[in-house]
Amino acid sequence: MSDRQHSRPRWHYAPRSSWMNDPNGLIHYAGTWHAFYQCNPSETVWGNMSWGHATSPDLLHWTEHPVALWHTATEQVYSGSCVFDATNSSGLGSTDWPPLVAIYTAHYLPGSARQGTEAQWLAYSLDGGSHWTPYPGNPVLDRGSANFRDPKVFRHGDEWVMVAVEAEDQQVLIHTSPDLVHWRYRSSFGPAHAAAGAWECPDLFELPVDNDEGSKWVLLVNLNPGAVAGGSGCQYFVGDFDGVTFTPDAVVGVSTDRSLGLDDPLLRAYDWFDFGRDCYAVTSFADVPDQRRIVLGWMNNWDYAHHIPLTGGRSMMTVPRELGLVRLADRYLLRQRPVRELPASALLHHTLADGDHVPLHGVALEYHNGVLSLDRRGVGRGDFHEGFGTRQWAEIPERPSSVTVEVLIDTCSIEVFAAAGLVTISDLVFF
Repeated sequence: MSDRQHSRPRWHYAPRSSWMNDPNGLIHYAGTWHAFYQCNPSETVWGNMSWGHATSPDLLHWTEHPVALWHTATEQVYSGSCVFDATNSSGLGSTDWPPLVAIYTAHYLPGSARQGTEAQWLAYSLDGGSHWTPYPGNPVLDRGSANFRDPKVFRHGDEWVMVAVEAEDQQVLIHTSPDLVHWRYRSSFGPAHAAAGAWECPDLFELPVDNDEGSKWVLLVNLNPGAVAGGSGCQYFVGDFDGVTFTPDAVVGVSTDRSLGLDDPLLRAYDWFDFGRDCYAVTSFADVPDQRRIVLGWMNNWDYAHHIPLTGGRSMMTVPRELGLVRLADRYLLRQRPVRELPASALLHHTLADGDHVPLHGVALEYHNGVLSLDRRGVGRGDFHEGFGTRQWAEIPERPSSVTVEVLIDTCSIEVFAAAGLVTISDLVFF
């Protein structure tokens, strides 16, 4: 048995051979969880971007399927989303057999009349996601831009809403459509907060507030580079959405300086989805049957993604997570926990008092003066890249004298959920 087979994750999705990055087209359909994702079907490095496909009955045990959307000689298939067009608004199916519709970015290569630009395409499936047909009128949305990508589409009232990015302008663009084919520009958001790198893979959704009758909207914005732990990461904004415009509750300031250190107070003032090095391209599942908001992220960092040893960790997702929203004083914070399908026995539980140090398979988890840290410097095979051996840290809200953490350790990863999930730290670790 190969080293790669020995090291395959138990609780995380990982393809068996191909390169994988961003999760795409996450959807629950006909009792099955579908995860599409960026893949290189022929190599273990980025390139030949296509959509891989896996399904699961429970979010934990995945079956890998043949490539769903293939790159061509003139287009690569970049990130996007998938919806069930239940009323056949697109006309791509029928009333009796509505389609699944994938909305994704085509990146045009030499040989295309649109070389060097990106636009939004559709493909549809009438057999539950096994086979896909490109829409003959592609593209459905083209700005003539080199960096217009990553459409996340959802239903809001009587319209479809798309959030996508002008990546290098650090803007989220909002469009609406009655039928997934004809799109109208409505508004934009950004730059705001961390804006030193490209904005990618946005998501916008409504969440109820814990122990409250109200709800708020959450905008996820993934960033590379310039994240709080260095390299790529995900930030979020909480606010309101009226179907046309997203309005954040507050904007602290804009950080565009790539030379800022990771201890910079401005970066630390923003709301970060995860304080670890390895949680990027976070996006949520569509049509979850019990109204939970469940997300996946790519468990890696563009600082060193191509250098990670081929031990099952170069291409893997985070554990699926359930999201909630908590009001704390004058702000709202995301709360994350592993999905309830994960056996409770898979999690380690620790309560750390001030000054405590907990060794976990060579990784150090420490709590001091309200700050929780995860130190992977010098552990195992972490010397393959100078950017890997690092210490991640986060302030626990209200800086309590002790903090309770849940820890999920897999064959090559560690995910820490602290303070009832208000703080997460996710790292690859090669023991």
